[in-house]
Amino acid sequence: MTYLTRFPINKTRRDARRLLASPYQMHAAIAGSFPVIHCLDSGKKRVLWRVDASEDGSARLYIVSPDKPSLVGLDEQIGWPDLPQQWETRSYDTFLSRIEIGQEYAFRLFANPVLSRSTRGGRTVPRNEKGKPKRIGHLTVLQQAAWLIGKDAYLGSGLEVPELFAHQEWNRAQRNGFEVLTNLDGTARLIVSHSGKQKLRSGRESCPITLSTAQFDGFLRVSDPDLLRSALVNGIGHAKGFGCGLLTLAPMVVR
Repeated sequence: MTYLTRFPINKTRRDARRLLASPYQMHAAIAGSFPVIHCLDSGKKRVLWRVDASEDGSARLYIVSPDKPSLVGLDEQIGWPDLPQQWETRSYDTFLSRIEIGQEYAFRLFANPVLSRSTRGGRTVPRNEKGKPKRIGHLTVLQQAAWLIGKDAYLGSGLEVPELFAHQEWNRAQRNGFEVLTNLDGTARLIVSHSGKQKLRSGRESCPITLSTAQFDGFLRVSDPDLLRSALVNGIGHAKGFGCGLLTLAPMVVR
């Protein structure tokens, strides 16, 4: 089974502020909510999480997991332990099973929009300590949008499409079973926000890593239900252990 948890965060608590400031520590706190150690970084059975901040200043933690979490400990740290249970965990399977081609949803994705240096071509490919090509974060909003929807991000911008995206026969949205809806002028119904970089340390003496992140909000149409279900359960992109990659859907509001 797969479960979806919505957990309101009490930002007045000291531990809440500490965990919100450190994806490493939030990662560890969430991992401690499961009796079996799940890999939050790789593998098919993973735990995904994301923190959403609302305009009113509140924050909510979303968790998608293959097992039901025990959140009493997390509630003691960042919740309201003296009140009736504030969080909700439900089976995700019923919703997943009802996804069909052609359905339209509002979506949110908090992701790590990066590319490998090897995808840019060139003779010299810088590599990290593990020997893998280094990843470089997309810096501009257009680049970050193109990370998800390819060259379509440049429609209406008046800018030339970079070579990196110009010759792509696919985009990341298509690979994950959906297409982003467009306005009448052909531009994508997509907003990229909360772009930034975080310096992360696992400990005081550890070398920091730089994490590039961005939030994607928009409207999509299902093109491949199986691929979309996989994206909802397994995430999109890298840095899933640091709160990236979780895609969520909601009904489209007709106004």
